[in-house]
Amino acid sequence: MRRWITLGLAALLIAAASGCKKRAVEDEKAAQQSELRALTDAQTEQAKKLEQAHADYVAWRNTEAARSAEPEFKSDLAVAKRLTSQLSKQASKQQDKDAVSTIARLTGCLTALTAGAPASRIQQHLERAEMGLTSGDLEAAGAEILAAAGTAYNPSAPALVPDVLTQLEGAAEAVRGGDAAKAQELVSGVMDTTRADVTAGDLAGAHAIAVEAALSVERNAWPILIAQATQIAALLDGVEKRSAPEAKPEAPAAAEAETKSEAEPAPSATAPSPTETKQAEPAAPAKGGEEATPKSGETQPPAAAPR
Repeated sequence: MRRWITLGLAALLIAAASGCKKRAVEDEKAAQQSELRALTDAQTEQAKKLEQAHADYVAWRNTEAARSAEPEFKSDLAVAKRLTSQLSKQASKQQDKDAVSTIARLTGCLTALTAGAPASRIQQHLERAEMGLTSGDLEAAGAEILAAAGTAYNPSAPALVPDVLTQLEGAAEAVRGGDAAKAQELVSGVMDTTRADVTAGDLAGAHAIAVEAALSVERNAWPILIAQATQIAALLDGVEKRSAPEAKPEAPAAAEAETKSEAEPAPSATAPSPTETKQAEPAAPAKGGEEATPKSGETQPPAAAPR
């Protein structure tokens, strides 16, 4: 009897332990499902925010604000060219104090220009985007990618902007789809392109020459300073030419007239003249029974057959 009681108690204990384990497994599954639902809801909310940000970006891109996105850059470029011209004149007259002041102002202006170049601005936006992608903050990364795309969309001076808009739009699409790896790959490719940008490189080179120009003043090396001012001016002229809007080619009126004349058939060289096409009229009979002689250019009608 005692044996049966012991076996019954053991069975009850085993059943209780199994129930506890089953309940623990069910609780763990419920917790995992709850976390998964929370993560899914967070991703859905993040995707909605990115979609709205993209819609806002597209709306902004089609406004006049986007068409005049670079006025400060062009104004600063004009200021830098003016300061460079002043420096060249001061170097020719060996005005050391004025030259030192102008070099300081020119160096600051070139610093702002280099940072404000479209490629530099795109690069900085993508550095922030890359940090967001690696840390898992897709919302911040998507916002920075859209900001970089806004800079790349520049119809006022397209030659100043690297051709990276398509890649940036692809990266933004990858972020909206939750593909951080694809977005990071595209972002890295764009950064490689912006680092090799010609305009940003020219501005950085001009800035380096301006820094060296201060040493030329200290050494009273005026011919070298004049050469340095000439180099800076040449680099800035190149940037200015690239920033000028391209003129739309128009067909000249002479070319249109030539095309029209080629389309029309030329008159035939063997075409009959009006006098030849005009039928000959019979001459009036002469007085006194004389036969009328045909005039020049007319044809004598045939004589009547005898009866």
